[in-house]
Amino acid sequence: MNALVVTESIQNDELLIIEELINRLKGKFNTIEQEKFADECLLVGQELPYRLRKLLNDFRNRRMNDGYLLLRGFPIDDEAIGRTPSHWDASWINPRILREEIFQCLISSCTGDIFGWLTQENGRYLRHIVPIEKDKNEQLGGSSNVVLLWHVEEAFHPQRADLMSIMCYRNEEKACTNICAVSDLDIPDQYWEILSQKRFFIEPDKSHMQENNESKHWQLNEEHFKKIHAFLENPEPVSVLNGIRGQENLLVDEAFMDALPGDEEAKKALKWLFNHMNERNNPIMMGPGDLLLIDNRMTAHGRSPYVPNYGPKARWLRRVNITADLRKSYQWKDKPYGRVIF
Repeated sequence: MNALVVTESIQNDELLIIEELINRLKGKFNTIEQEKFADECLLVGQELPYRLRKLLNDFRNRRMNDGYLLLRGFPIDDEAIGRTPSHWDASWINPRILREEIFQCLISSCTGDIFGWLTQENGRYLRHIVPIEKDKNEQLGGSSNVVLLWHVEEAFHPQRADLMSIMCYRNEEKACTNICAVSDLDIPDQYWEILSQKRFFIEPDKSHMQENNESKHWQLNEEHFKKIHAFLENPEPVSVLNGIRGQENLLVDEAFMDALPGDEEAKKALKWLFNHMNERNNPIMMGPGDLLLIDNRMTAHGRSPYVPNYGPKARWLRRVNITADLRKSYQWKDKPYGRVIF
């Protein structure tokens, strides 16, 4: 039986405080896409209402053991936010949705540090997820015709996000975000043993390819993707389950992973796992203002197919990567406390 998604609602008195904090940051910044904003947001977030801070702290430290948390009650004015972008390559400066962006960053910063990837929109912290017609059959956020298969974000990379947040601006199409945590699963001993061994490999997903990062706002060249190509050419063996039984981490990317060549036993175990995850899927139909927090260490997500509007009211989500320790990725950045991984 599927678990109920843990849902909390923001209270009216809490909204008053949140709006005051948002306005304070709006008075100082015209974009969230800079380190100074992220640093300031982390500090201002400490003034969020106590109940919310405790809730987010408990989630960050896995005291809830669910792997996902749905936060509801933040109002969005559908007219004020303007048209849904037709592509992820939207302006970073003075957006009409600066209020909504700051809100998502405030909540996210209470669980860790936000960051971006150079090879994914030039290090953008807050990504647009909108339907893109040319990508409708791809394993990309802009797809719609196909099931977006089970994955943790950047499963191929050792410095992947610890947590992430997804916020909904529009979803008239009623598309479902699929969620499954390792705590939702009932894995037999025989498969647990196999999945806990380094008998699998994961390649970079398509969002980190040069052809999917062409922009009118900036330009990356082949040199920037050298490390991605290295992951493609020589992926390291990994295990799907990591840690003590009952407290495992989950590492999957269904579209871009497989068992090591010739390991039919591991291939069978992996196929069983994805079938079981489909059985234990927790679909969430997000509405405007809903913010979904996901523990990327123990929870996979995906999306069901849907028929997109491809217009000014098309489905519109935003996503933020969060790390519990900004410095642990220092070898992948130009400075220890930088927020862009190269």
